[in-house]
Amino acid sequence: MRLGVSSFTFPWAVGGIDLDRPISMGASELLDKAKSLGAEVLQIGDNLPLDKLSVDALDQLKVDADAFGISLEVGTRGISSANIKTYLEIAVRLGSPILRVVIDTKDHEPDLDEIIQLLLPFSKNFKSLGIKLAIENHDRLKCSEFNEIVDRLGHDWVGICLDTVNSLGAAEAPNTVIPELAQRTINIHMKDFEIIRSNGQMGFTVQGTALGEGRLNMADVFAAVGGVDREISAIIELWTPRQESYEATVALEELWAQRSVRNLRSAITTA
Repeated sequence: MRLGVSSFTFPWAVGGIDLDRPISMGASELLDKAKSLGAEVLQIGDNLPLDKLSVDALDQLKVDADAFGISLEVGTRGISSANIKTYLEIAVRLGSPILRVVIDTKDHEPDLDEIIQLLLPFSKNFKSLGIKLAIENHDRLKCSEFNEIVDRLGHDWVGICLDTVNSLGAAEAPNTVIPELAQRTINIHMKDFEIIRSNGQMGFTVQGTALGEGRLNMADVFAAVGGVDREISAIIELWTPRQESYEATVALEELWAQRSVRNLRSAITTA
């Protein structure tokens, strides 16, 4: 199991969450952060879209990552044919073994039949290139639907990018999601959380924590997906809560990233 960080380890620093804070971190700066943290893998997701980079910039990113001994993984959002084609080409250029994808966009939430219709024509492309499509569980579809998608498309080129917390949005908790999706998992998003009472004790608030400091049992995740000896990436993602200022939020995000890497490395070693 390889320890990785992501553009979603640093979503506030990357930018684009608030209108007055557009995307401001480049891929090369993110790679430097991965190096400083001692990560083995850097996954660049849809909050830092790689299709905005020139071919020369992508090639330089690969050269730099190779020099640092860091493997690159490519992610995107949306399953239009044009987008999948574009990002598959980027995955090839960067040597990514997977293309991680979130199905839904703001303008497109396809049903299962449309998902299959859009993705199935790429089967031969992925197989011939030796790249796997890693579909991330997000907050609209249930685990049973994600499993059906993989079964209908084919296990030989499609798997699950298992996010430990996302499916709370579909009213499915980690102790349901992890065993349900583990057998089809080819990439993991390690995300931790806590659940606290809201003001007035009326209801609950779910919010992120540094990895290893919330309710997620990392050992259970490792065991479910086949153990730490399996060739798979464990990618840290953070839901850092907004602080009193943007600068304070970014500072907390950085601190959590450091603690999360330390805690994940310790958990992998212990397992």
